[in-house]
Amino acid sequence: MGTTVVIKGIDEKAYRRLKGEAMRTGLKVGEAASQAFRLWVQQRIPSKARDIERLRRACQRMDENRSKLRVLEDWSSVKVIRQWREHPRS
Repeated sequence: MGTTVVIKGIDEKAYRRLKGEAMRTGLKVGEAASQAFRLWVQQRIPSKARDIERLRRACQRMDENRSKLRVLEDWSSVKVIRQWREHPRS
């Protein structure tokens, strides 16, 4: 069970929309508000900076390697998995 919190200065229209959406989805208003609070905080925390160019090069390298693969006609991944299950390594 959660804590009772009083928040002043809430936008009435936003609250009505939250309440309506919560009811529509079967949530209590407090549960919906908690989800909204968590999402807001999560979006405010800076995520790791990504090097887009490095990611592009990695994707290109993976595509190149994938194009070099050959199909093995008599190989079955199902057989391999069954063998692993029947004879697990210690």
